[in-house]
Amino acid sequence: MSLIQISTNKKFTHIRKVVGIHPVIQFFIDKLNVHQMISTYFPQDERLKLSFEKSICTLVHNILGASSPMYEIADWCKRLDGSCIGLEEGESQHIGDDRIGRALEKFYNGRHKDFFFRLALRAIKIFKLNCSSVHQDTTTITLSGKYESWSAMEMATYGHNKDHRPDLKQLVLGMTIAHDGAVPLHHQVYSGNQTDDTLHVQNFQKVRQLLQHSDFIYVADSKLATLSNLCNIQSFGGRFISVMPRTWREDSEFKELLKSGGVSWGTLLKKVEGEDEGDTYFLAAGNYQAKGFKVLWIRSASKEILDAKSRAERLRRATIELNALSLKLNKRSFKEASHIKSKADEILKRHQCGSLVGYTLATDREYQKTYERPGRPDPRAKTKIKWKNVYSLSINIHDENLKNESLCDGIFPLITNVEDKGPEEILQLYKYQPFLEKKHSQLKTWQRITPVFLKKDIRAIAYVHMHVLALTISTLIERTIRLAMKKENIKTLPIYPEGHPCPCPTFYDLQRLFRDIEKYEVHKGDEVILFPAELTPLHKQILRLLGMPLSAYH
Repeated sequence: MSLIQISTNKKFTHIRKVVGIHPVIQFFIDKLNVHQMISTYFPQDERLKLSFEKSICTLVHNILGASSPMYEIADWCKRLDGSCIGLEEGESQHIGDDRIGRALEKFYNGRHKDFFFRLALRAIKIFKLNCSSVHQDTTTITLSGKYESWSAMEMATYGHNKDHRPDLKQLVLGMTIAHDGAVPLHHQVYSGNQTDDTLHVQNFQKVRQLLQHSDFIYVADSKLATLSNLCNIQSFGGRFISVMPRTWREDSEFKELLKSGGVSWGTLLKKVEGEDEGDTYFLAAGNYQAKGFKVLWIRSASKEILDAKSRAERLRRATIELNALSLKLNKRSFKEASHIKSKADEILKRHQCGSLVGYTLATDREYQKTYERPGRPDPRAKTKIKWKNVYSLSINIHDENLKNESLCDGIFPLITNVEDKGPEEILQLYKYQPFLEKKHSQLKTWQRITPVFLKKDIRAIAYVHMHVLALTISTLIERTIRLAMKKENIKTLPIYPEGHPCPCPTFYDLQRLFRDIEKYEVHKGDEVILFPAELTPLHKQILRLLGMPLSAYH
């Protein structure tokens, strides 16, 4: 159903149907052949009034086009033109929260892993994705509500919550994207207490199986850099780029060398302001190794500034809390030296200032004359002297340690076994890692994957899979229009509000641009007058860049 307005003379019925960005989404769903793949890997029930694949694809439209996805989906669907989301006449009335929930259960219990494997193969083939390097990272999916019985293999439990909600249970989502357009290739949902360092070997094998070769560069953060992980990848002919952990002996050795002035730096890469975040990178001269692998020591000018600001802020907060502690001495729980030192050490440890800030706890003795017996004292009553310790806290900054630590600002070590690329290329490959973090952010902001309020465990996990499917489609839309702009040498498009130029359109920029597109029907008895969606020249240009026919909106 759509929004129906009846005129005052009751002779005309005006029907408004929202179109928006949905024909674009449906075009890419059809291009990926999602319907056929779902019908291949999931059993069909001919008795259903709405097929399973249409329920799943409707949810994808809902995730990408609704302000509050998944919830009140029936009301959301009433405003839409059903044909633009792949539904036939009358099928929209069968959409509801319970139907979508049962579809999620069926998706989880079916061959969803095979479906995503085939989807990735299809995307690589149709969109000609360059998979010479891939990037992997994890994020947490926070669950709200009370799950009394949890039967799924992926256990919701407490862990290191990246949403800063340690009071809530969570799942862990691991995702691997291609360096070409940040398109998701593989993902996996894990239990909430899963650690990153144990995932990489299995994930590398999954990507290797998908690409049917090992000649790709596997990029991940420092959790990848364990000796067993690196040796395992290399044993299969794989290549990797990661950050060497600070706990390795080679890290402290290099910093000691740096503090002694034994390191010279050369300019490695300059980024122009406006093209990307302005920054300059320097490379330490010399050949460095750790555990038998090559290490590149790099200094970032912008990271150097950020490290200095971070340290100054940590010092400021630590000194403020220590000064506040000094005012509480000799009262309540701070009458004993052990309690005072424990609190001071906890403050320094929390702000990571143990080597930068010191303190001295001074002790004085004072006495107090008291009477031996309670009550009103008599002039001849005997008295006794009671001694007690009085503590005072003084703070001092270790200037020498502060100077030595500032010499290490902005540096980070990349560990790799890539031999056919220079340091500049290796750095640029690693610096693509934040694009994966932006995809995780997109899941939690634009797509609103969290918090998850679904009552059944397998529905909650299947809902995470649906968001990855929606993310894949939106990312392919972004990649397609950006490549077309580059091919036609189009620098910007006036997509931003008030027609401001946009150099890199995102899916949500396009969604905002298309959100007011509607079409209308006027019914007068048996006569129907159609008013198709009106497209501006900018809309038509975008559809042309996406390779879509205008008929998709007619």
